[in-house]
Amino acid sequence: MIRILLSVLAVFFITFQASGQQQYKSNIHWYTIDEAMDLQQKEPRKLLIEVYTSWCKVCHKLDQLSLSQEHIAKYINDNYYPVKFDAESKSTIYFLGQKYEYKNEGSSGYHSFAYKITHGKLNYPSLVFMDEDLRVIQSINGFQSPSKLIRILTYFADNYNKKIPWNEFNSRYNSLIYPSGGENQ
Repeated sequence: MIRILLSVLAVFFITFQASGQQQYKSNIHWYTIDEAMDLQQKEPRKLLIEVYTSWCKVCHKLDQLSLSQEHIAKYINDNYYPVKFDAESKSTIYFLGQKYEYKNEGSSGYHSFAYKITHGKLNYPSLVFMDEDLRVIQSINGFQSPSKLIRILTYFADNYNKKIPWNEFNSRYNSLIYPSGGENQ
């Protein structure tokens, strides 16, 4: 029985690696920049932009282990207009009256929009939080575990970032979010 299970897992792993495709389920309703901006005009909401590249293994890990969590997807859909943005996209986009394009730098390149919203720190993945006026609040790079990610999402969605420093919020998370001593995360 164990050999069969190991064989099945090995085949799945080899297939996953060979396909190069993302093999996870996400219930996040991802928008394009244009769609998010249109929605923003009708009903202002913060934007969450995941800046990624197709070759980034840590980006895939974030998608598979954290962003695929049902409670995280629901929280994002309820509180943000989520945008998934390829930092190597060749598409021209317009954002707040500015034109952004792919910049070729020798054998590689980057999209100038990704460069702009990460303040020139092109680390992948980056989660860029924008306020309702489409100003960058913060860019956070690297993998975030589900438990840390929900805290980060809450910190910006509920404007705790305007009230208390991150370290204090993080240490007081349960008492702030569940003041009656209810659910723990």
